[in-house]
Parts: sequence; structure tokens; C-alpha cells
Amino acid sequence: MQGFELNVDKRDGSVSARQLRRQGEIPGVFYGSGGGSVPLKVSAREFSRAGLRGHGATIISFTSSDESLDRGLAMVKEVQIHPVTGAPIHLDFVRVDEATPVNARVSLLYTGKAAGVIEGGMLQPIRRDLEIRALPRNLPVHIEVDVSDLNIHDSMHVEELKLPEGVEAVISENFTLVTVVPPVVQPVTAEEEDVDVAVAAGDEAASSGAEGESTEAES
Repeated sequence: MQGFELNVDKRDGSVSARQLRRQGEIPGVFYGSGGGSVPLKVSAREFSRAGLRGHGATIISFTSSDESLDRGLAMVKEVQIHPVTGAPIHLDFVRVDEATPVNARVSLLYTGKAAGVIEGGMLQPIRRDLEIRALPRNLPVHIEVDVSDLNIHDSMHVEELKLPEGVEAVISENFTLVTVVPPVVQPVTAEEEDVDVAVAAGDEAASSGAEGESTEAES
């Protein structure tokens, strides 16, 4: 499990979200798991430093002067991004219970060199992440997928994936994770064929001319 501590404060409803952003803070909300909804604010600099811009299997421990937030466990549910600047403008944190499994989306890390790649094929990942379910303490930072045994035309499906203990995939079908495709052979176009024929004809004519000159010289 990957975890961070994040300092947050309860948000004063009399201060607008726009004003908070001008002050270098991001408005947000903390909710879920049977608890109430608590409006909060986070330092934009601290949030950026923690690298929490995307959702994922990262457990966040709040520190706060407010009892409704202090020592709360959360995961990032959603980060709203400004369409022009790309800066986060609102944060949704979902409450986490250490004794209750949670769903999270984690990245897939493909490791090893596929046998088919050594033979000239190309590794083609179909999925870059996977939704999993586990207790917070069992959530992995990423899941390694060893592709060493894949030959050309071979594929690995999600049900073949070896998951860490206490982790299960949240799936409705046995979809493909990665495959090895054959090397791409560029087809010869008609124009290229004409050029090859012309070159061959030119070489043949040149060869014939050289033979003729040699014969005349001998005469």
C-alpha cells in the first residue's frame, strides 16, 4: 500500500471557491462510508507535491485541526481540472475504513521481454490499468505482468494474471491485457514495382551494351 499524509482544513462556507483558489488553496469535500459530508480545503502546493492528481490505490491520512477531518483515511475519488490551465479546481475524497475492502484502479507494469519480441514481433498492451478490490492495507501501488513467455500471436487475459494475496480483479469478462503481434511487413506498391522493373531493365540494357562494346573491341 502506498500512503501519504495530507494537511487539510475545514472549509468556511462564507468563502467562495474562486477566492480560495486565488489564495492558493483547492476546495474539496470528504464523504462516504457511512459518514457525513465535510467541506475542506487543501494547499495547492502541498497537493501538487504529494503527486495525487489522479485517482488510484493511494491511501491518504488527513492531519487537521478539525476533529471531523483529523486522522481520517481517504482516497482521491475525483480531481476536477481547469480546462485551460490544467490546474486542479476541486477535489473529491472518499472516506476509507481500514476493515472494509475498497475498489481502486491501479496501473499495470509489464515486465520481462516476450519471446515473440525477441523473434521480431511487437508487444501490444491492450490495458494500462485494472480495477481491483482489496482491504486498504493490501492495495498495491501497481501490478506487475510478466510477459516473458508470450510468443508471436500469444495473448494474456485478465484471468491468467497472478494477483497479490488479498487482491481480486473487478471484472465482468475475461478481457485481453496484452498480446504479441507479428512484425509489420510493408506491402510493395505498384509504383515501387514499376521502379524496380525499370531499374532492372536499365541494368540489363547497360549490361548488354557493355557486352556489345567488348565484342566490337575484340573484332
